[in-house]
Amino acid sequence: MTKPPSRKPSPARNPHYVKIGQRIRQARLMAKESNSRALSERLGWSGGRINNFETGTSTPGIEETLQLCAVLGVEPCWLTYGVGAPRAADRQAVRHRNLVALLDQAEQAARLPELLEHIGLSPQQAEKHRANAFKPIPDSLARRCEAHLKQPKGWFDRSRSRPSLDATGDEESEWFSLYASLSANDRRRLLAIARLVFDEGNAL
Repeated sequence: MTKPPSRKPSPARNPHYVKIGQRIRQARLMAKESNSRALSERLGWSGGRINNFETGTSTPGIEETLQLCAVLGVEPCWLTYGVGAPRAADRQAVRHRNLVALLDQAEQAARLPELLEHIGLSPQQAEKHRANAFKPIPDSLARRCEAHLKQPKGWFDRSRSRPSLDATGDEESEWFSLYASLSANDRRRLLAIARLVFDEGNAL
């Protein structure tokens, strides 16, 4: 009795592509897009393209990433690299948590007046922010908090368990390590998204 021919094992998928695919699926479901084929066709793509992205079979290019972000309402850096909040509205929630943690820590260290002076808030304004998670925290306040903490732009927009008043950080070396580990194509994608974010920031 002859044995049936054995199947060739599927080629290993790029783990970065798989993670991007997981975020694309998450974004699609958050946007209540239940049918990936219908979404692909609405974007003018072949029916299975988004499914290929979600399974890590392939990964979107720069233009495809921006199209997906526009239709799903998510941030390009989050979709591609998992950095920051998925949506701009989520960024406000992250900022609120970070600001409250910072205020609490300063209060416990008897350094609240010093902190408020540096970030340009009155005690009354600080209490309003502490009490109301929906009170917008503008970019200017987030940037002042980062400057006070000696952290780079965008640091305050990422979830962290406890922003430190004395943090000096060495995120520059972390970014260099991340950049060095990327393929040439992923480096181009990162630079393109960074330019997009930089241009948007300058336009504000």
